[in-house]
Amino acid sequence: MKLRNALIWFAALLVGGSAAKASTPPFPDWVVQAAAAPVAEHPSDARAIVLLEDKLITVQPDGRSVERYRMVVKILRPRGREYAVPYAWFSNDAKLLSFHVWSMGPDGHQYTMKDAEYRQEGAEGGGLLYEDERFKIASPPGADPGGVVAYEYERQVRPYMTEETWGFQNPIPTVRSVFELDLPQGWSHLAVWFKHDSVQPTELAPGHFRWELTNLPEIDLEDVPLAPSELALAGRMVVHYSPQPLPQGDALWAKIGNWYQNLAAPSSEGTSEIATKSRTLASTDADFTQRIQKVATFLQEEIRYVGIEIGIGGFKPHPATEVFHNRYGDCKDKATLLIAMLDAVGVRSTWVLVDTHRGFIDPHVPSVDGNHAIAAIEIPKGYDNPLLKAVVTAKTGKKYLIFDPTNPYVSIGLLPSYLQGGFGILVAGNDSEVIELPVLQPGSDSTTRAAKFELAADGTLKGTVTVTNSGASASRLREFYAANGDKERLARLEETLRHDFSSFSVGSQSVQHVRDLDQQLSLQYDVTATSYAKNAGTLLLVRPRIVGSDVEPLNDNPRKYPIEFKALGEWKDSFDVRLPAGYSVDEVPDPVNLDVGFATYRSDVKVEGDTLRYSREYVLKKLDLAPAEYAELKKFEATINTDENRSAVLKKQ
Repeated sequence: MKLRNALIWFAALLVGGSAAKASTPPFPDWVVQAAAAPVAEHPSDARAIVLLEDKLITVQPDGRSVERYRMVVKILRPRGREYAVPYAWFSNDAKLLSFHVWSMGPDGHQYTMKDAEYRQEGAEGGGLLYEDERFKIASPPGADPGGVVAYEYERQVRPYMTEETWGFQNPIPTVRSVFELDLPQGWSHLAVWFKHDSVQPTELAPGHFRWELTNLPEIDLEDVPLAPSELALAGRMVVHYSPQPLPQGDALWAKIGNWYQNLAAPSSEGTSEIATKSRTLASTDADFTQRIQKVATFLQEEIRYVGIEIGIGGFKPHPATEVFHNRYGDCKDKATLLIAMLDAVGVRSTWVLVDTHRGFIDPHVPSVDGNHAIAAIEIPKGYDNPLLKAVVTAKTGKKYLIFDPTNPYVSIGLLPSYLQGGFGILVAGNDSEVIELPVLQPGSDSTTRAAKFELAADGTLKGTVTVTNSGASASRLREFYAANGDKERLARLEETLRHDFSSFSVGSQSVQHVRDLDQQLSLQYDVTATSYAKNAGTLLLVRPRIVGSDVEPLNDNPRKYPIEFKALGEWKDSFDVRLPAGYSVDEVPDPVNLDVGFATYRSDVKVEGDTLRYSREYVLKKLDLAPAEYAELKKFEATINTDENRSAVLKKQ
């Protein structure tokens, strides 16, 4: 869903092009001035630096707008070239009016590229079969360390847009960022800020406003474990403009939701064919959960994710009848067909506009910005079913089940981990509002490993392991197993086991319930590990934690960004190891019990007859941590790592 142009930087491998030395038109003064301006302090390992980023939005009295954009980047290191790729996207309703590229080589030579030296490329990826956005891109000369690349374009703003985002913080340092808004007489504007204090503009002329920020730090997430999305960290300003007075806060969210409902609602009109199909899946008098499960399964299994987005089609869904007949659609199309089919069996539902980067949508920053559309299914008053976990309550008191029909591997009642804890716009006409998406409790997302092993006197370990996964996080495994055959499945398992064994072989393996979303995903395999237990004279050392580790790799770098986990969850292990004949247990690791608030961990090793029994449970209870909690997280994980590698001591009788 094209609710946000997610291209902050268009980095690609470009073939080199020739260029003419600048003579006519003259090399722009604003490029020369930006290149000559003092550069503020920046990290010593910075790859490149933005010397100037300048955006001007000019709004005409009829509401149509034009954007003029300028960028000047200095390359500091070879890897900085990727941040100095001139590009401009355009489409049928956002026509590119002009595009110019200049550069200065490390030796100071100035170049102006010719129109014939630019290339056009189409937007790719994201599951879209076709969209009308294209890119004009260039490979300027002199794009080497010490060189400067600059470009400027003018483009029509989509005529249905009445807001603009100024993304002033980049993956590299920015010396100067400017945003200007030139409005017709009598128009209003409202600016809302994300990750930056509000800054008042200078009014250069009546209705012409200018914001300027300098010396902005980069958002550098390289070598940052458990990092949030860059989009959730980078500062931005969203400015709304209108010929009428603009509402604020919740009222502005309601205005945005109302706009989308008026745009999308006609597409959700069902037909008799859709109604007939829906009622063959579930009767109108069936249990509520049964009705929504049947329709949801149809959407997940029968309607492929394929997008065709042209113009306002990036926002407006195709008619439900087209999606039903074609058996494909993008996220908003699938949500729209779901709405039509549920309506046919007596269930009301609506759209929720979201973003798959947790933290990008902020309740204090009303905006249509986002990249995904899902559904909110109204739950009958007084109805309750423990299977329906992803539930929110709107300000109206209505309860809604939040569901992503685009994801074919997460059952209705749950919510994909990439959406949990984020925000979205509940589209409900004048009652539209921003809602916080549910965070499912740890017990809703679990991994269980159970195994029985036999240990030989020479240290060889042989046994059968069963791993069961339930909850939204299992979707990644379900997708992998659904898309790959035995060869790829074995390769993945072997890669995992290399973390646990130095020498091993895998016997038979089987996977159950890959597409049965109401069942636990189950993997069972046989494994033999030679020299698993280590001889120490008459003693045999064996690690009770045989397979699996559930901690994330961390590092000792200073932490300035929040810590973000994928999802809450619980991981449980239960391993039995039958001892070799003639051996008994001399010593076992002490039990461990940790509770750090955001997580708990316990492990225990017991001896019952000739069997060593190991159990462990790790529960993650909090989705996000502050940077100041990083030290505590490292200490917690260090204790777990130590415990995971402790040995039991067996002695020869």
